[in-house]
Amino acid sequence: METQAKLFTLFASPGPGVAAGVPPSTVVSNEQLVHILEERCEGVEFIVRDVLDLPSALSVIQELEGRRDELDGVLVIGATRIYDLLFTGLPTIVVYNLFEFMNIPYELFRERGRVLTTTLDRINVTAPEVASAMLDDLVGKVHLIKVIRQLRESTIISVSPFPRLHAVDYQGDLRDRLSRGYNETYMGALKDLFGTRIVRLSPEEFYAAVRAVDIQEARRIARTWIEEAREVKDTTEEEIVKAAQMYLAHDALREKYGAVAVSTHMRSLTGSGRVEDMAWPGIGIIEFQKRGLVGVCQDYPNIALTHMLAQFLVGRPSMLGDLMVDTFNRVDILLHCGAPVNPHGDDRVPYTIWSHAESPVRGTLKPGSGTGVQVDLPVGEPVTIWKLDVLNKRVLIHTGESVDGHSLYKHLDELMCRTKLIARVEAEKVQSHFCPSRYGIHRAATYGDLRSRVKEFAALVGMDVIEEDR
Repeated sequence: METQAKLFTLFASPGPGVAAGVPPSTVVSNEQLVHILEERCEGVEFIVRDVLDLPSALSVIQELEGRRDELDGVLVIGATRIYDLLFTGLPTIVVYNLFEFMNIPYELFRERGRVLTTTLDRINVTAPEVASAMLDDLVGKVHLIKVIRQLRESTIISVSPFPRLHAVDYQGDLRDRLSRGYNETYMGALKDLFGTRIVRLSPEEFYAAVRAVDIQEARRIARTWIEEAREVKDTTEEEIVKAAQMYLAHDALREKYGAVAVSTHMRSLTGSGRVEDMAWPGIGIIEFQKRGLVGVCQDYPNIALTHMLAQFLVGRPSMLGDLMVDTFNRVDILLHCGAPVNPHGDDRVPYTIWSHAESPVRGTLKPGSGTGVQVDLPVGEPVTIWKLDVLNKRVLIHTGESVDGHSLYKHLDELMCRTKLIARVEAEKVQSHFCPSRYGIHRAATYGDLRSRVKEFAALVGMDVIEEDR
């Protein structure tokens, strides 16, 4: 079902141009503007009210309080001196109509937060490309309200043999431990911040889902992966079938709980402890990404949420990886055994299926060799390296340009994990922010420069932004 965000839309003036000295025929009226926004902003319901005087404003404030739980945000168009309309606690967008008197408290917006601003030319006095850019900016900010609604309606399933979420991310001082009650604290903070739900599943429920998998369907999917791959190097078709079984089990659980994201640390199809039963989820995660869903290895809800936000914002999957910073080559090295083969959302790039780098029998063709995927990611493109930190209400972010790592490092394909994203960044600044005890050792990477939109999202939901390269 299509997400339908509810945006309380308040007109604080009868429309621009009344006293601006322009012919009425050139003015975009309030009604026309709503029609334009409804056409441009799919999945958003505009609940329109006029707040032209104090009595109407007080009535609207009362209505808003009664409907707060169903509303996703507030859009105020025009200048109002009734500030309660601007600081409702809901994500708010305030629009200045060009050449109306600007009685808008921009400085208070910076101080109090959760408000974005923009400008519209509704009297057609700027160059057409400028007026179009203004409207595009408003449409983009309205889309953020829909994204907030999507997060609010989303469920993540978490499947792991470890008792705590993020179990292998925060690898700082060896004496540090995630606290008792960490899962409950984290899930409560997530519910308060976004409304997103996490369902924790036991390994036994996963193993039961594996036993229910149709093995012939698993073989069909495995053959498709082999046909799509550029090469299968040092693993076998049976190992790829095991990865397909793992994917189908995860997908069945995802459907059972109505989830859009799978966060998993499963490494066995049976829990027997035998090497020959080992399998890894990476290529199945790639299959989720091809379908516009989210999958994350090693059970990192923070990273899963980051991937979800990218998918909702720009329709692109993201890569999870361990972050390393090489200040002498001025690059990030993000590596893992897989990455999206559709990094722009609707494309395909080449990939090679190997054994998994963590397998104790990697490269031997023995049962348990597993599967890891080397994805040939595009170079010469902007990329965003980032992470949501739910407990501390922070976003870590920096940007760079993808480069060919083979020009910098020998034997790159054989080193550590199978896929490497190498990006030219402000490396010394990025490294100065790295702190595994605070932020973990992993990041997400998304193709494109998402910095501005992510900062706007953070402002609307009340998160701080750490720009690691500034």
